Amino acid sequence: DLDDTLLDSAGAIPERARRAVRAAVDAGVRVVLCTGRTLKGMRRFYEMLQPGTLMITSGGAEVYDPDGRIIFAYPVDPGMTHGVLQLARRHGIHAQVYVDGELAYHKRNAYAERYEASYGFPGIEIPDIFERRDILTPKLLLISEADRITAAKREAEKLFPQLSVKRSKPEYLEFVHPDASKGEAMRFVAAYYGVDLKHTIAVGDNEIDLSMLEAAGLSVAVANASAEVKAAADYVCASNDEAGVADVIEKLLLEEFHEDQD
Repeated sequence: DLDDTLLDSAGAIPERARRAVRAAVDAGVRVVLCTGRTLKGMRRFYEMLQPGTLMITSGGAEVYDPDGRIIFAYPVDPGMTHGVLQLARRHGIHAQVYVDGELAYHKRNAYAERYEASYGFPGIEIPDIFERRDILTPKLLLISEADRITAAKREAEKLFPQLSVKRSKPEYLEFVHPDASKGEAMRFVAAYYGVDLKHTIAVGDNEIDLSMLEAAGLSVAVANASAEVKAAADYVCASNDEAGVADVIEKLLLEEFHEDQD
């Protein structure tokens, strides 16, 4: 996972973590980034690390090859997208969709600006977004205060049993196709590379990462992860601000690699 797992609280890759990822890649380990971000929002981190692997984006709804060609996709039904946007409108919650790779919303506001700062790109306004019934998006993201998101999640789970509804942060609520998840995308990627899932390690911090942790041979939660994720993990490493992913790579991957070489 990227945000709050590999990335520190400032939204950057700690240098120790970057070096560890590169060492793993050089040792022959396939390092796959698996994020709730779209391709555009995660690409700069991929280019920093240059793992040369497939990219899992949009919470598992899309998988891209290293050249940016999509090879796996589960978009949200446009009718469902319209319904979720109406839910956000009723609750007065900021809602975002992703159209042709671009971040889009009804109107720029403080929530949009904060998200754009971490996303790295400006979004676009679609004034009639609440009326549209033709929007094809890999996911929807609702952003508000944590308590309002909690209330919206309860209602959404009743109204949209046809969608997967998960929190990726306390203030973020994500909607994706029911067959889309980080875990399902991880299974696809493992099969693509001919790797048994028992030989995989997943690292995450929040509810959206649970399916990935459940699919992995070894599941790891960063110390800043939610209590739910820590309880589900086999192992808890240091926090994202302490380059916990580097600990995982150095202790669980590279040590084993060197032992095998010996």
